[in-house]
Amino acid sequence: MQRSYPWQAGARGRLLMFNLLVVSVTLMVSVVAIIGFRHAGAIQEQAQAQTLADMNGSLALARDTANVATAAVRLSQVVGALEYQSESQRLQQNQQALQQSLSLLASAPLAARQPERIARIRARSLMLEQTINSLLLNSHQRHLQRNNMLSDLWQAQILLGHIDQLVQREQRTLPDAALREQTERLITIAIRTPSPIAVIEQLQQVMTPWRNVPLTGVTGENVQRLLATQQRLLPLAEALEQSDLAIAYATYRVKALVAMLNDDINASVQQVALQSEARTQATHHELDSIIGFIALFVVLALAITGYAGIYIYRNLGSSLTAIAGAMTRLAQGEQNVSVPGLQRRDELGELARAFNVFARNTASLAHTSRLLKEKSNQLESTFLAMRDGFALFDNNGQLVVWNAQYAELLGIAPRELHRGVHYQQLLAPLAVDLHDPGEQQEIRLADGRTLELRFSPIPRRGMVNTVLDRTSRKTLEEALQHSQKMKAVGQLTGGLAHDFNNLLAVIIGSLALTEGQLMPGPLATRIERARQAADRAAQLTQRLLAFSRKQALYPRAVSVVTLVDNLQGLLQHSLLPGQQLIIDAQRPGWPAWIDASQLENALMNLVVNARDAMNRQSGEIRLRIWNQRRPEGGEKRDRVTIEVIDHGCGMSAEVREQVFEPFFTTKATGSGSGLGLSMVYGFVRQSGGQIELETAPGQGTTVRLLLPRATDAAAATLIAPPPPAPSEAEMAADIDAASNRLVLVLDDEPAVRQTLCEHLHQLGYLTLECGDGEEALALLRQTPDIDLLISDLMLPGEINGAEVIRQAQQNWPQLATLLISGQDLRHQPVTLPLCERLAKPWQQAQLVQALQRAWQRSERLNRAQQAATTAPASH
Repeated sequence: MQRSYPWQAGARGRLLMFNLLVVSVTLMVSVVAIIGFRHAGAIQEQAQAQTLADMNGSLALARDTANVATAAVRLSQVVGALEYQSESQRLQQNQQALQQSLSLLASAPLAARQPERIARIRARSLMLEQTINSLLLNSHQRHLQRNNMLSDLWQAQILLGHIDQLVQREQRTLPDAALREQTERLITIAIRTPSPIAVIEQLQQVMTPWRNVPLTGVTGENVQRLLATQQRLLPLAEALEQSDLAIAYATYRVKALVAMLNDDINASVQQVALQSEARTQATHHELDSIIGFIALFVVLALAITGYAGIYIYRNLGSSLTAIAGAMTRLAQGEQNVSVPGLQRRDELGELARAFNVFARNTASLAHTSRLLKEKSNQLESTFLAMRDGFALFDNNGQLVVWNAQYAELLGIAPRELHRGVHYQQLLAPLAVDLHDPGEQQEIRLADGRTLELRFSPIPRRGMVNTVLDRTSRKTLEEALQHSQKMKAVGQLTGGLAHDFNNLLAVIIGSLALTEGQLMPGPLATRIERARQAADRAAQLTQRLLAFSRKQALYPRAVSVVTLVDNLQGLLQHSLLPGQQLIIDAQRPGWPAWIDASQLENALMNLVVNARDAMNRQSGEIRLRIWNQRRPEGGEKRDRVTIEVIDHGCGMSAEVREQVFEPFFTTKATGSGSGLGLSMVYGFVRQSGGQIELETAPGQGTTVRLLLPRATDAAAATLIAPPPPAPSEAEMAADIDAASNRLVLVLDDEPAVRQTLCEHLHQLGYLTLECGDGEEALALLRQTPDIDLLISDLMLPGEINGAEVIRQAQQNWPQLATLLISGQDLRHQPVTLPLCERLAKPWQQAQLVQALQRAWQRSERLNRAQQAATTAPASH
């Protein structure tokens, strides 16, 4: 564009003239300032020349004095030989430097003005030099004394070790191990302690019993050498203590002399400072005159440049500010921006007109760029934030782009993943079906992870491969299936055990009634054989209940370590020749809240299984016990952990899935019932613990029991085991007491009900019987003479045995009650009433015990009720 205005009318011409004016004024002020400051500098140099000599001498002396004090303190604190030599040399060097500084101060101008103070400083420096020489001498003596004492201490340590070797070789005895250990520990402490006199005195007392050791020969000689070495230690320690006191005194004297020297030096420095202050005031007076003259020229220059600056700002600055503001708003994203000064006939007018064109183009470009950036950011964020692996292949199957999760999930090394590699080359090692990549595939890697691969073709552009990690979901699915299977098997087993208990109650009860009426003979023998078989069936039923977590347990605080120690002989006896039981127990161990007898059975089952897994081969079976605090359910829980480890054949994955199921066994026919591990599983789970299994074919098996730790609150709820069976005399007394007492028997199984009634008749009771809860409550209302209600827990209809007893206790408080069930009544989903309980199948002695407890509970309640009734009347 052709310029149509003279140069002096343009912005550049006006700025050039303003710059020339500013330069001229600046040169004038600078010349005046240079002349004035040169004169002030001459005055300042003269003052410094008179002051620095005095200040340097005083400060150097103060520095060297402080160095001497520091070196003296450090020398008094060192212990090692190398540190002693280094600190001694440093103290001597600092002393020499102090003497040199003192000589310089004596030749300085200050010495002529303050002769008395300089003489006092020299006298005290001489005293300081003598004290330092004494400190060096005492430190050297202390170093030699400590080396001698350390030599004797190390010799005593060597003699102790040599005596131990001789005693072991000659199989002799020494003082007890605690005394031997205390002696060596005191020697070690004395070696590490700078002033060990207290430790040496204690060592003298501790080693007194060594004089009574009846040893001869080489061992005796070494003991005598040890005692002789010990006798030399106390004088050495006392001499070392005296040297420490001398060093402390010398150090204190050095500090005191240094403090007095510092006081003298400070007084000299203050005198020099006062003289320097007087010179400085004179210099300031001269400078004030010069500054006033310079200020006059500065004010004149400011007035000239200020007037010119205001003119330039009004003519050029406002337009530049408007253009800059418009460009700033445009940079910040504002689109509707206009610039003033479009009609100016200078460079600013040209700039304003060009800016308007630029603003329109920028607004259009910014809109397009913003749209592209938003799309790009969305795609990039999505691509990087994906938890799944993603890779894009072109039409030829070659890799174009991928994210970090793709290589991580597939386990592909980064060097193998690059643009252009074919998808068949990447996925071939993973056993993926590449003939039909359009389908969804699931693969399992060698490290146990499960991946899902999806192939999605893009028309005319290639293919997308997505990799999803399905390991957690697969693990949860398998765990859920196993849990549901074990739950279903447990429910089925518990139901069967309940039915078997009813049948066994009839069989055992009927056999007991029949057995008491027969004379000895073949028939009585057959009845006894049948009763024994029924008892074994009852034990088998209890194992089924153990698996279904419904057996009766009597937990208490048990020391697992003590229990295993007592059981060790029996466990070892159950092993085959060549097999050994190794017990590795943490002592002291936490007590576990567990049924001790059931835990013994569980450990016996696990050890026998470990024995059988070793296929009659010799080896070790390890039983480990330790305390463990582990996270469970989001919180830390204390567990008493028991591990039974064998090095047998191990288990395959299929066997491991079924090993806790009842009646499952890998042993030969007739060699096992298949209830051992299932019983252990149910017992541990019912006790509030966990069981874990680690095994592999040919790698052995580890069964881990995680038992709950016994707490004070748990001990307060200790469940007592059943009382012993009553004697014949007690049973006869109960029969006499039961005469004419009426008992209501409630059970939905007629055979069970009738068997129970026959036993009650044999014990002298009168009975009524019914089959459901509604009928029992009706009989109670119609027959007030009923003394005892015996009910089964599981009844048909809406009212179970627990609810019948609860209503009976509310309506007839004087009524005695007894609840019967084939399951553990302490682990029922319903709330049970406060009454006595009896487990199926029962013996007659157990029935008598339960009846006794029921009558006793009823009598206690009746007495308490009578006392509560008569108490208000007495008032």
